[in-house]
Amino acid sequence: MTASKDYDFYWPTLRGSMSSLYQSLWIIICIIGLGFPNKYRNRLDDFKPLIPGPDDSDLSILAWSQPKTFSDRGDASGTKAMRQKQQEEWDRLNIAISVITATSAAALAIQATGPNPNSIYWVVSAFYSAALGMSLQGLIIITYMTISAGGSSDELIGRLAAGKLYDGQPIRPVAFVMALPAIIATYSSVALLAGLVVMIVYGTGESASARNWEYIAVATIPIATVFLCIVFTVVVCECATYIEGRGRKQADPEEQPLIDTSC
Repeated sequence: MTASKDYDFYWPTLRGSMSSLYQSLWIIICIIGLGFPNKYRNRLDDFKPLIPGPDDSDLSILAWSQPKTFSDRGDASGTKAMRQKQQEEWDRLNIAISVITATSAAALAIQATGPNPNSIYWVVSAFYSAALGMSLQGLIIITYMTISAGGSSDELIGRLAAGKLYDGQPIRPVAFVMALPAIIATYSSVALLAGLVVMIVYGTGESASARNWEYIAVATIPIATVFLCIVFTVVVCECATYIEGRGRKQADPEEQPLIDTSC
């Protein structure tokens, strides 16, 4: 009896502490992400209507029981769907990141072929290398998200946005994943601009060969961070795809298996 009372006392306290920790972590992520995650969290509300619903509000539809629909393919109503608008935004970010990639690669090439490459300040090379690495990974993540979203049904997108993919599904990780292309594009631009400013202000100095470990740290940390974000994105997208496939198979046992082994 005493153990039960202790459990009833400590459990709400533990839940409150975890909620506060989760909220604090989200605030830190929003600050580091320049506010983009919170903006995309608000945008998720526009995707909730993608979940199919009955004409009669008193009725309910079994999850994954309706045929797949893709509102990003065609524009029959004359009004662009949110999925189409989101894809157009990713296309614009893809162009911007491509420009950053080409610019940072050209800057590094010019340094390497200059009259005295060993006189280039190591911080400049580190910033340019970080910009190149982040922008390249930005292209990878936009390409992956475009293909993954294009193969996802409206119901999957809607349930992800509404937190109804499974019981207790959080929506903040989804907002963070959606914001990643904008975050990466911004930080790549900042790194490229920072390298230019340092080059103008400091000019020549110790080269990367003289400050090898410092150069590796400054260039690698942002690249490694973006790589972890890519891994997180892949995990979220693949888990969502698997949950949809499993749900549709359970709703319709005659549906094709999750993995087609036929040749």
